[in-house]
Amino acid sequence: MTALEQDVATEPTFDEIAARVDELRDRVAHTDEHARELLAETIEAVTAFNRAGLVELVQVLRSDPRGEELLFEAVDRPEVMALLVAHEIVRVDRTLDVLRVVDQLRPHLAASSVQLEVARVEGEHVVVSFGTGCNAPSAQVRAEILQVLGTRLPGMTVTEEVAQSSAFVPLQSLRVGPP
Repeated sequence: MTALEQDVATEPTFDEIAARVDELRDRVAHTDEHARELLAETIEAVTAFNRAGLVELVQVLRSDPRGEELLFEAVDRPEVMALLVAHEIVRVDRTLDVLRVVDQLRPHLAASSVQLEVARVEGEHVVVSFGTGCNAPSAQVRAEILQVLGTRLPGMTVTEEVAQSSAFVPLQSLRVGPP
């Protein structure tokens, strides 16, 4: 085993590091206000410093086809993706979050015979559609479902896609007598 492999083997895992950050954040919450403000300012400065370096690194990698390939490979690793997302260098598509929340609601929707589909996710805007006919929920139930989705998807706006249906039957489609 090389020296680098030994160093990597003794490094804490991503989950261990994340747990440590959470622990320290909780401990800081119980300190005096001046210490919290100083720490917040320090973290803001270190974050800005790290972000500037990461942005430069990403730009250098993207400027070369080999580097771009390596960058795409790197973002497949959760540690790298989390770092880039945390520094707002990569925006995460919230579609998976939306689908996860809708899946959590499915048993409740099914119990009430409500059909709900995600029509599209556009940035921070979610458009859903409800079933029609016998599966159409009342206006109150629709509003409650939209409110629950909005609560469970912070920062996102949830609206209903209104189905364009018409009760009008074109005159040409009516026939009298045999065909």
